[in-house]
Amino acid sequence: MHPRRFFPAVAIGGGLTGFVLALPILGDILRCAMCIGVMAGSLLSMKLWLDGHRAENLTPTDAATLGACSGGVCGVASWVVSVPIRLAFGHSLSDFFMEREFLPDFLKVNLRSLYTDDFASIFMSLPLEVVLYAVMGALGGFLGLQYLFSDRRESA
Repeated sequence: MHPRRFFPAVAIGGGLTGFVLALPILGDILRCAMCIGVMAGSLLSMKLWLDGHRAENLTPTDAATLGACSGGVCGVASWVVSVPIRLAFGHSLSDFFMEREFLPDFLKVNLRSLYTDDFASIFMSLPLEVVLYAVMGALGGFLGLQYLFSDRRESA
């Protein structure tokens, strides 16, 4: 089956999650906790799709595809929403995280690079964000079908 059939559910679930993940501090926590926000977005997309297609079940491959599409949309939405935030408040947010003594140094360095106000770095982060979120979304979709929506699982 073609991934286009997942579009409305993926656009809503991935877009909403991408907006939340773009918010400073809350989005950072959800990203740092094993990409739980991206996986939740793929589960939301899967729930929306399954509710709209009650007569159909998903194979594990379809679930991973739905999750990957949702993660990719989440990555793009997060990037688009975060660009103005990074350009306007990137330096202040970087300083905020650098002053937190409870954060490990490696996390501070990663957060500093995330909140750079250099447009070239921000632009180059788009493909990385989309791919990383798609991978984590695929994992969320696959695991969601196995554990949360197992009654809607079709054998491959």
